[in-house]
Amino acid sequence: MIRRTYLGLDIGRVELRAAALRRQGRGVLFDGGRSLPMVEGVVVPDLRDNNIRDPRRFREYVREVLHPLAGTEERIALSLPTGSGRVMVREFETPFRSHQEGVDIIKWQLKKSLPVEAREIQLDYQILGRGDSGRTRVLISMIGHTVLRQYEDELAEAGYGAEQVDFQPLNLYMFHRSRLETGSDFLLVGVDQDNLLFLYCQDRSLVYHRACEISRDAQAVFQEISRTLAGSPDNLAGVHRAPVFLHCDWPDASEVHAAVASACERDVVLLDPNARRLTQQSFDFPDWRVRTLAVATGAAERLM
Repeated sequence: MIRRTYLGLDIGRVELRAAALRRQGRGVLFDGGRSLPMVEGVVVPDLRDNNIRDPRRFREYVREVLHPLAGTEERIALSLPTGSGRVMVREFETPFRSHQEGVDIIKWQLKKSLPVEAREIQLDYQILGRGDSGRTRVLISMIGHTVLRQYEDELAEAGYGAEQVDFQPLNLYMFHRSRLETGSDFLLVGVDQDNLLFLYCQDRSLVYHRACEISRDAQAVFQEISRTLAGSPDNLAGVHRAPVFLHCDWPDASEVHAAVASACERDVVLLDPNARRLTQQSFDFPDWRVRTLAVATGAAERLM
């Protein structure tokens, strides 16, 4: 029996990362992973302008990282850098009678903070539940049509179709969800490629999200986490008591681990990638290498 391969492609500013999964009975089999450094400037995440500044070279990179994993598979789950769009959590008083009405209401209420004109925005959302105020809490993802179209067109030129598109924080959460969802409230800090990701959940529902680019320096991580906690809204008071989990793709995560613990002023759990949940075979990647593929693997899992 020929089994479908589920491909996840994580696009960073200076690196492409890809993972391939297959179904194995009721479980999932990790079928391989690859990463490929890119010349700086090939991809420049931006909210308004085309992100791929060297399309020919980008297509070559995509083929090089995906072809050895894909076989005959052409469909991928695409994970975009956070600088290419926006992910946010907002609450709305007006109930949505349909999905399209929700899109229209969100665009109208956020019109002053949209990165481009509302008609130029591709926006999707997921209803998370009710906030303490009784309003509807919504997870929103948005990206400019021009930005998204270029990614999709260049991938198509390389021989692949983006069947699902999302941003890195949500795919990182997908990878670690089985460990995180055992509790009710938690804070997930992710240091992945050149991004710092900050997700706070109450009752296993996302209530706050922040993402930004960061230099590869533990002191920069400390400063950014401290700034985020100091500026957190009043309704997130619980964030200062919630358990903290850390994902870090550095080969040696000890400095980042210490920096996050110092900024949060409590113990921090460094997440084990637990790659063996994805395979019954011997796993020959070191843990740090698996962590570098977490976002791509999470994207592939969402495709499943």
